[in-house]
Amino acid sequence: MLWTQGIGGDLLSDEVLLDVKGLRVHFDTLTGPIEALHNIDLKVMKGEIRGVVGESGCGKSVTSLTAIGLATCEVDEGEILYDGYDTVYRRQDWEKWLIRLSTIISYIGALLIVFNVLRIIFDTSAVYDILQGAAMMLFGTFVGSIGNLSMYRHEKEMRRIRGNEISMIFQEPMTALNPLYTVEKQISEVMKEHNHLVDREISYVNRIIRALLTPSTTIISKTKENPISTLIPFAVLSLYFLVISKGASDSFESISWYSLPLIVLIGIFIDVRDNHSKNWNSNDTIKSLKAGLFILPNAFAFALILYMMFWMPIAAIMVILIGTFVTAITVMVLSDFLKLDSAHSRQVVQILEDVQIPNPRTVATMYPHELSGGMRQRVMIAMMMSCEPNLLIADEPTTALDVTIQAQILKLMREMRDRKGTSIMLITHDLGVIAEMCDTVSVMYAGTVVESGSLEDILMNPRMPYTIGLLHSIPRIIKESEGDRKDSLPIIPGQVPSPNEHFDGCRFHPRCPFADEICISTKPENVVIKSDHFAACHHVEKTKNVLDVESAFENLASKLMEVN
Repeated sequence: MLWTQGIGGDLLSDEVLLDVKGLRVHFDTLTGPIEALHNIDLKVMKGEIRGVVGESGCGKSVTSLTAIGLATCEVDEGEILYDGYDTVYRRQDWEKWLIRLSTIISYIGALLIVFNVLRIIFDTSAVYDILQGAAMMLFGTFVGSIGNLSMYRHEKEMRRIRGNEISMIFQEPMTALNPLYTVEKQISEVMKEHNHLVDREISYVNRIIRALLTPSTTIISKTKENPISTLIPFAVLSLYFLVISKGASDSFESISWYSLPLIVLIGIFIDVRDNHSKNWNSNDTIKSLKAGLFILPNAFAFALILYMMFWMPIAAIMVILIGTFVTAITVMVLSDFLKLDSAHSRQVVQILEDVQIPNPRTVATMYPHELSGGMRQRVMIAMMMSCEPNLLIADEPTTALDVTIQAQILKLMREMRDRKGTSIMLITHDLGVIAEMCDTVSVMYAGTVVESGSLEDILMNPRMPYTIGLLHSIPRIIKESEGDRKDSLPIIPGQVPSPNEHFDGCRFHPRCPFADEICISTKPENVVIKSDHFAACHHVEKTKNVLDVESAFENLASKLMEVN
């Protein structure tokens, strides 16, 4: 294996980890197929940070999702090799034939069932024909499963790769994280799926015993913490059974409403006892009365429940009580049994510490909505790095973050690459992030890679007009003494074409100042500028002088403004 020097003096391998070759995909829509990617070529080397930059809708995210098998598009051509394994699944012709055959058999079986269900009204012997239809449907399902065997094997292998060897940080962490689970639960689930959790400290038998004892231990602990609140339900139940046993439920049915003012008075008494000093004044009286009024809704609910208990038959009350107790105990036992083992909790905390999350023990027990945007992004990175993947795909990892948090996230990703040798495919539209992070860069436009090379090649010697236009569009602060102030910001004139718009030639030609007949009629091939630097353009000889290209863009923009 050979090593080359990347940005910041980092040593990069010449061994390819992810290799996208000639990728073409389309999405099926009601108006017909829309081709989203056109002959994409892209490589990520081991230990490299590959930047993929382009405007929104250029196909960056579709490329990454297709690479890990999560895109909903159909692959028409090309292959995606991860460490030599093709992550794109293609059905063989005989498999397609079996799938079609199984569909036909299943439809015939379904029609037989429907027809014979109608026949059974007049002829009871049609029951056997219904069974024949069901058997035909089962046979069709069996035939289809044979046709899908290779797909099942491919999906099994992709599930092993995803999250384990290839991880992806999705664009919006709030939608990627499950709002119903704590941070430690979500991270541990990823690690459990790929067998990266350490051994449990508590054995299976001890977990069962601890879970079964949970209801009693919970009652004891709650009684110690707040004896009055815990004993009230037991006191009410004791009173209820005492009254029922004495046959005095009719009398207590009307008396139960007298508990309403009694509970309010108890609330006032507790507030006076706990919150006010001996130096009593009028303000204290008002505060205590307010405390009593605040518990009035609860007091009303309690009186209503008490009234209904004496009004309802005891059998109904027993069904409600038993159902409530069984449900509550089941939930408590299962919750304790499924609780994260202490060894796994420490493992999750260590992972959170690795991504420099402050107070990781507290964060591990929090839910996503309790975290800030930057913290959620760190949690996403921790989750994706928990299995120590070989390749991390970061799709706009700093979107909607302020510059301080953005800098911290980028620094964290670089440190992980330097420490663990993880390759990173960084998807962004921010050229500043590209300049800070990447070793190599691929520039995408309208579903194609228009230029690819080292960071220095792309920033210092761009040869594709679109790349030069992007760099020229970055606002710059210029001193008045330099005499180069402009009345308007530089732009790339025109709009990105719609994905369903067909082009015979270069997709950038409507916005390019050098476009001519060959650009309109013929797709440009990748022109080798130098080793590992390619530009898909017919006129690379006209882009040697960047200032000339920038002037050409400004002239084109002026002409279009005059026309409009």
